Amino acid sequence: MTQVPSTPALPAEERDALARLTPLLGARASVAPDRPCAPTPLALVEQVMDGSGGSGDEGRARARALARGLGEVIRAVADNFPDNIFWDLDYLTLCLWQAGSAPATLDFARRVVSLCLGFGNKSKLRFRYAHDFLYGYDWARWVMRKPEERAGVGPFDLAFFDYLDGRQQALCELVASNDRKYSQLNGREFRNPFSFIREPPEERQLHCLLAQVDLIPLKAWRLDGERRWDLPFTDLRARLAERLGLAQAGDGR
Repeated sequence: MTQVPSTPALPAEERDALARLTPLLGARASVAPDRPCAPTPLALVEQVMDGSGGSGDEGRARARALARGLGEVIRAVADNFPDNIFWDLDYLTLCLWQAGSAPATLDFARRVVSLCLGFGNKSKLRFRYAHDFLYGYDWARWVMRKPEERAGVGPFDLAFFDYLDGRQQALCELVASNDRKYSQLNGREFRNPFSFIREPPEERQLHCLLAQVDLIPLKAWRLDGERRWDLPFTDLRARLAERLGLAQAGDGR
């Protein structure tokens, strides 16, 4: 009879810390058509660790690192993208856990935190949402440019994070030169280089419909991370926005 690995116990301190994160997710909106809201951070950690990770000091260290790493990611998204609407972090949490050792999990979390700092509201770029990262739009567009080299790279793999680091630098250089598309912003204005309106009501409407018609590259609400890159998702999203009457002047990234 095969013995199921024991699940490492999550210490009370980490459980309490995860519970305190829940208000940062607001209404915990999810684009998933089959669930009313995204899981709480504590529920995510418990779900990801269920039946895996082993016991003993190493297992407990991994469990603590997962809780701490997810907390760092959630705080970074909430702090740098305060208007972020959708919080499907299931697959991202699994990737944190699958990073392996406790140090690797924390390093992974810090990479995500760094990306939030580089693209969010405290940066020169000032994007409003983390949705394009969390749901794979940036990743699918990147893979489609060189599929023979990139098709095996996942949306939360370190190789893609390396690309995003370079992309962030390149965009900042465009902003510094006051590029037509990536110009310098005034005041607390958010950047929207896309061809459709991305105010919160329109963002919610568009992306819920995209999920319903299966036009989201990464189903981030699924632990198996079901994804595909072989459709022009950015263009398809823009076309759907136009059909909804959300078009505005400008080009997509």
